[in-house]
Amino acid sequence: MTYEEVVKEAKKEISQRATYGNRKVIYKPCKTWERGDQINLWTYYQGYQIKDLEKGIDILLVGQDWGNEELQKDLVERIQRVIDGENLFCYENTKNATDKMLVSLFRELFCDITKVDPGKRIFFTNYSLGYREGSETGGMTKSLLLEDKELFEKLVRAIHPKVIICLGKLVYEVVTNSTIKGYLKLLKKGEPLCTTYPTDESITVYGVPHPGNRGVQNIGGSEKMLELWRKMNV
Repeated sequence: MTYEEVVKEAKKEISQRATYGNRKVIYKPCKTWERGDQINLWTYYQGYQIKDLEKGIDILLVGQDWGNEELQKDLVERIQRVIDGENLFCYENTKNATDKMLVSLFRELFCDITKVDPGKRIFFTNYSLGYREGSETGGMTKSLLLEDKELFEKLVRAIHPKVIICLGKLVYEVVTNSTIKGYLKLLKKGEPLCTTYPTDESITVYGVPHPGNRGVQNIGGSEKMLELWRKMNV
């Protein structure tokens, strides 16, 4: 399948689910995503500008899920303007702590994600293609993430990344089809988790903490987080 075909299939499948989730996470339809042409709203940060995805990408960054679009109105409005053809970029003058940390982290990989052309071919997506109703975070389970396993695997085949970077334990486990005991304890040794993609050993998969404030705090500070990214062979 081509990338465009994966997006088309994702839109059809998600629309058939309507509202779905678990006891703590409820997903609802996202009009902004539905009217766009990308696999995920996060792709409008990096990835949407690559017109020849069949040639592959260097880095696929995978988060957990988007959150609630109603609580991110300024950003969603910006994405809507990108969808309408305006030459805008989502990381310009960002004030979000997670985004600021990602800017610093990617600089360790010699990438400037504050630019449309960051220096490498980078693609962002969340594993779950759901958009939350209510709370922005919390309540995620592996079983809920795995509802999008087939779509994620089709995405990987379509864009063929050299490297996948997983933000957080659950994402790393679903991407690598594994169960990791002591994820954070292992990361505190100073090395990112590393393995190969289950269905394509040419793809390297790294596991790191989420770059939000809690993830940075849990790993022991921003310098510890930067050190993990420095160790990735990208």
